[in-house]
Amino acid sequence: MRFLNHIALALCGGLLANAEANAEANAEANAETFTEDLLVKPLQDGRVLLHFEFSIQRMAPTANDALHHYQLFPRQIGEISRRYDVSELYLSFTQGSWRESKWGSPPVNSQGIGAEVRARIKESDPAQSESQWKGLTNALSGVFCASLNFIDSTNTATPRLTFADIGSPAGGVLRQGYLPRENVCTENLTPWVKQLPCQSKSGLGLLLNPYRLYNADFHSMELSLSSTKDDKGTHVQQYKQCLSVVVDPGMLGLGDRWSLADLADRQLGTACPVATRSTVRIIRPGSGLKLAPKPSNTSKLAGRSVSVFDLHKQPSVDIVFEFASQKGNDVWPSERPLISAHRYVTGHGGSNGGVESTLTNRGDKPINVTYLDVLPWYLRVYSHTLEIQVQAADGSWALLQPTSVAFTPAIDRERPSSMELALVLPPSSRATLRYRFDKGFLKYTEHPPDANRGFNIGPAIVSYQHDVANGELPLHCAIEQALAGPSECTVRVYTELFLASLPTPDFSMPYNVITFTCTILALFFGRIFNLLTRDFAVLNPFEA
Repeated sequence: MRFLNHIALALCGGLLANAEANAEANAEANAETFTEDLLVKPLQDGRVLLHFEFSIQRMAPTANDALHHYQLFPRQIGEISRRYDVSELYLSFTQGSWRESKWGSPPVNSQGIGAEVRARIKESDPAQSESQWKGLTNALSGVFCASLNFIDSTNTATPRLTFADIGSPAGGVLRQGYLPRENVCTENLTPWVKQLPCQSKSGLGLLLNPYRLYNADFHSMELSLSSTKDDKGTHVQQYKQCLSVVVDPGMLGLGDRWSLADLADRQLGTACPVATRSTVRIIRPGSGLKLAPKPSNTSKLAGRSVSVFDLHKQPSVDIVFEFASQKGNDVWPSERPLISAHRYVTGHGGSNGGVESTLTNRGDKPINVTYLDVLPWYLRVYSHTLEIQVQAADGSWALLQPTSVAFTPAIDRERPSSMELALVLPPSSRATLRYRFDKGFLKYTEHPPDANRGFNIGPAIVSYQHDVANGELPLHCAIEQALAGPSECTVRVYTELFLASLPTPDFSMPYNVITFTCTILALFFGRIFNLLTRDFAVLNPFEA
């Protein structure tokens, strides 16, 4: 009997050892890392850029994952991506225009006003992919309290050239939807903050004060989900949340000396307990800025000196900024993006119009760019009217032929028109694209409440790969390489929105018809009723 007990104890010990080994292996396989960083950049016109970046990295889930444990990774995003077979996801909410002439290159690739959703769905069947896309937008709409459920087939495009850099090894169909009239408010920020491991309880999330964030000249909030490979060649899944705001200390009553707590109206506390890195990085414009206390260390970013404050070493630090002058124009060198794009609407009247876009290359080398413009179905684009002219540095004009064209015509009330062009912009040149369209007629039930204002048309997107030989890295690429290591630099430039004025019916006509008809009926009914109910009698005048 004692011998059997020894055997049982040995078996139990072996099972426990195997269980512990498996648990350690699973823990190592499911290891998740979380980092949080804040970039502060004083701008030329006296405003200040605050760029928050929160990143979670974990091992890429497989089809055999039956338990789907979630530690730091947000459960809502994980379940949505698994339910709708999404390998790549991008969502952004933006309000305000980025002033590139005064602020330089933006810290993010999303400058288009409104809401944008991009997703790569693994399902290749068109009908099934459309169903997954619709379910995805509805799920995101519920999570982030937005109107993303209005993204359907009529405003969804399937780009082929523009987003080729984010292609997933698993393939699939990339879809993009845009809502140019989507407003951003605290209802979107609250669920966005809840996706963070520490939310707004500790770490840099403490500074996410909606009263200050939405009292800014520019506000961009985004999240992205992507699959990459780490240094060991292992497939990992990266989830990133970024928030960029441009605030004006002068509008807040702050002078040339203020602290980070004054700017955010909240005191910075300790680092998030689960964060492996928690830093505040300040890009110094020059000798005209003094910081207190002293930073943990210094580094370089986009050719500028950066003061780094490590919240693990300096908890509850309140960084004080003191400028030599109210505005930093004299200490900031001129910064302009390598490629800029602007778009205008041309023509007049209610039957037809046109689009004119200008692309400017400020570099001294030719650059390959892709141009994407998605127009709704009621603007019927004529592809044969496309004309591209380029003005060289010497002022001469010439025709520019695209190297590749992908055009998808619109179908009324089913899908928009999509035009993608691959161009090679000569050095120090400006290219002008023109094409015409006809304006369709809408049913009176398809007009918005403010129909006379017009229809907001989403921006065009210009994408290119930035080469170090063409100058310094844009700010968002410099941030990415400083925080995550060397990577390719893809830049996307968004043009302005434009208003399309369509033929508008007379919405007061039903009211006029009802009023006129009711008046006639009332008069007619009154007369007839009077005749039918009156008792007629013949009066004899002699009897009176």
